[in-house]
Amino acid sequence: MEYLTTAQVAELKGCSLQYVQKCIKDGKIRASIKENAANNRTEYKIALSDLSEKMQCKWANEQRKKLGLEPLKKPSKKAEKPDPKQITLADLSCDQRDAVALWSRIVQEWQETRARNLKRYSKSEIDEMFVAAQRLKYPDLAISTDILYRKYKAYKENDLAGLVDRRGGHNKGKTSIPPHVWDYFKWIYLTENRNTVSGCYKTMIDWTKEFYPEDVADIPSERTFRRQVERLPFYITEYMRNGDKAANDNVVPYIIRLYDDLHVNDVWVADNHTLDFITLGENGRQHRLYVTAYLDAKTGLLTGWNITDNPCMDSTVLALRHGILRCGRPKLIYVDNGSEFLTHDFGGKGHRKSWNEGDQPPTILDGLGIHMINALPKNADAKAIERMFSTLKNQFSRQVVTFCGGTVVERKESLKYLLKKGILPTDQQIRAAFDIYINSVYNLAPYGGKERRFKGMTRQEAWNEGIKDTKFVSVSEKSLDLFLKRVSRPQKVKENGVFVTICGEQLWYYSDETYKHIGESVYVRYDPADPRTVRLYEMNTDKYLWTWELADSLMMSYIEENLDAFADPNRRISAVKKALRAIKHGIIDAVDADKRIDGFALMLKNGAAKIEESGGIKKPSVCTPIFAEEQIEEYPELQDIVQVTSYMETITANVLASRKEG
Repeated sequence: MEYLTTAQVAELKGCSLQYVQKCIKDGKIRASIKENAANNRTEYKIALSDLSEKMQCKWANEQRKKLGLEPLKKPSKKAEKPDPKQITLADLSCDQRDAVALWSRIVQEWQETRARNLKRYSKSEIDEMFVAAQRLKYPDLAISTDILYRKYKAYKENDLAGLVDRRGGHNKGKTSIPPHVWDYFKWIYLTENRNTVSGCYKTMIDWTKEFYPEDVADIPSERTFRRQVERLPFYITEYMRNGDKAANDNVVPYIIRLYDDLHVNDVWVADNHTLDFITLGENGRQHRLYVTAYLDAKTGLLTGWNITDNPCMDSTVLALRHGILRCGRPKLIYVDNGSEFLTHDFGGKGHRKSWNEGDQPPTILDGLGIHMINALPKNADAKAIERMFSTLKNQFSRQVVTFCGGTVVERKESLKYLLKKGILPTDQQIRAAFDIYINSVYNLAPYGGKERRFKGMTRQEAWNEGIKDTKFVSVSEKSLDLFLKRVSRPQKVKENGVFVTICGEQLWYYSDETYKHIGESVYVRYDPADPRTVRLYEMNTDKYLWTWELADSLMMSYIEENLDAFADPNRRISAVKKALRAIKHGIIDAVDADKRIDGFALMLKNGAAKIEESGGIKKPSVCTPIFAEEQIEEYPELQDIVQVTSYMETITANVLASRKEG
């Protein structure tokens, strides 16, 4: 809807501004108050449709005059009803009015050009030259001879709709695609396969022929589908075609962390990064190194780091040790869900709760009084240290001669030649260069945070200034070596002692009195950089028990042929056997020699006396004897006794007969 100011209405009426304002106050002219008026003054806006038809016609003619159009005829008293499809200037936006003015000027200039050059050239030649000139003058304007004729016809007939491109206006959001066809097209297009529009269009045609053959003739061109795809909401295409991570990065809102209540050394952010160049290892192998780094969240200062062949828990501990020695102990570290951070002995498993959470030994961070926060799983929120790694890539990695980049596109052509000729830095050279870069370039770069008092300072200066406002907690190197020892899982002492796993290999630790503690529950603290000894602690009380040495003498090759190698392990074995024998003799000697009677002898001795006391088994006075046949004849007095007779001769004969038959 078009609105006019009180000044514009006064000009149309040919009266004063005060008179129009009085009419508004008296209710003779409908008006609304303009919001957000300048200087908090009351300003009115008057809808053009609320004015009389004469005033509307006068305003329209003034606008048409500015656009170079013919004026409208004055409305008659018996005027016909306006065509509902006919549009007026009030229906057009500012851009559409500019388009009307532009085409009005073009068609007027076209007719003038024709009139001037008609004697020298034909109309078709003039039209071609004019179109070519207008394309140079308006490169973004679609213009041709046919379009000129259509625009000129609309100009003569005062058809504003013909002078302006109304596409996307009256039919915006509408399409001629059958709904079920468009649903299927979206179904095959909005997948993580990321099919092209052309491919989906061909598949959709085949699908329509199969299930809706009557609609094939009504399917519009591929361009129509392409326009509809362009209108699909960004969040839909990002989520369904690019997946959860893309949606989390570009659609899902993220938490804005406030740094106002954060102090220096409150939070360190840790992560690992693959260096984008190739180096020569100590074993002569070409490989890429990794850096484990801790970044102060408040100032962006890189506090501690460690360069390693492989990101692991040991590198995490070494980088933390380096940072604490340089900048003191933080209150909290923020890490992701990588296995190099979520181990049972460093800070716990974080969000990974699948393992047994029974009695566990205290972690390294527990001993230091540092709290650990883990990023949510599948959370794509960027951390400050990620931006640091991007800076590291551009400022440091790109300067190395064997820069290979993160993708094949970044890899330079000469890299293959350099690697073949062995022109590449060593690991030791990179470690030394990295220390210099961090201390002289990165940490001395301008502070980039939002803290106003740190503006104009370097990261190092900001850290030095901010640490004055917080409690600095230092840890001595000797104590740190103890705190940062790795912790094994709970285990029971076995015959070979206790073990830890370093680089995938089990190392056993033993003492001469290990056999005395077999079966006891303990946990072990050890230093991966110095695996010669370990410290054992009681499981329930965390009490220090013993320090045991590496039992390397008990570990030897399966095909060991050097007999001298068995001397030390045999000595240990013999020592245990000797100690066990000594204990045995001590137990035996504790009983007098004349009283050493074992349980069996004591049973026999006591048993004979008991048998004599019991009197043995006594037979009853009445019994039923069993006699052979011959005995009955010899003792006739036994004829009346119930008896069982056994015919031995008959039984014997039957047995012999069966043997012969067999």
